[in-house]
Amino acid sequence: MGTMKPRLLIVDPDYDVRGSLAVYFKSNGYQVQTVDLAVDVLKVARTWQPNAILISDEFADGDPFQICRALFDDTLTGHIPVVMLLHVNERKARLAALEVGVNDIVARPFDIEELRLRIDAAIRLSTMWQEA
Repeated sequence: MGTMKPRLLIVDPDYDVRGSLAVYFKSNGYQVQTVDLAVDVLKVARTWQPNAILISDEFADGDPFQICRALFDDTLTGHIPVVMLLHVNERKARLAALEVGVNDIVARPFDIEELRLRIDAAIRLSTMWQEA
């Protein structure tokens, strides 16, 4: 990932989860921005251009699968890898996430180090594709 700090957009409606993830990733060398409302995700992703997006599967104000679809369909955000945090580790939820194009899925409860490594891998793969 070079000398530039990778940018991670954390999208989760839960204040505590969002805050804890932000603290962890900042302490591991990431630039972090957070969003708590589904309606703000595309706008922030378009303007900030993160290297990866970590998104929850639960929102009161929107469908996370539709949010992912909008991200992938947009010319300014379609290249950004998305990792989804699933509250329910069911086949139906995993398939729905993969169907919209998420790059990786992590079920709760999750190991924070594994999550970081998965995000690192998603960024690394995305960078390789962009450079090819």
